[in-house]
Amino acid sequence: MDGSLRRFAYHAASVRGPTRSLTLVSLALALSAVACTRGSATTTPTPTPSVTASSPTPTGPVRFAPGEYRYAFNGVTASLSFSGSDAILEVKNASGSELEPPGVYVIDGTGARHDGTVTDAATIPDGGSTTFRITFPSAVTPKTIGLVILRFGDSNWGAFAPAPAA
Repeated sequence: MDGSLRRFAYHAASVRGPTRSLTLVSLALALSAVACTRGSATTTPTPTPSVTASSPTPTGPVRFAPGEYRYAFNGVTASLSFSGSDAILEVKNASGSELEPPGVYVIDGTGARHDGTVTDAATIPDGGSTTFRITFPSAVTPKTIGLVILRFGDSNWGAFAPAPAA
């Protein structure tokens, strides 16, 4: 073993942090803060919290519209409506850049992935809004859907959320 390397034995009682000096510094700061405020002739009023009106909290169960999904992120909003194994995808792009052609896939209740086929997939310009038809395998229905994922080009943009029923 190299002579510059020494053996180190850890002994908790001999390894102590600067607890006393830290305590004294904290106490000194607290006392100086109190001393500085006592000499002040003016006081700053404490702001009163304002009450803002909020929307009522739902008291009953939340219900979702079967086969209806919504997506919103980074200026991109999308809605997806299923009718059997077919779906309509509406995309609005306010992201600041062009979006590559969309794609959608579904993970069903068994964990199997089912890719949708987008008819006439095309890029979506910034500020643009486009509607697409998507066809899925017959195994995909509103009752078998577990998770719906939105893609633009080769990038996975995330999951749709179920849309609340009106």
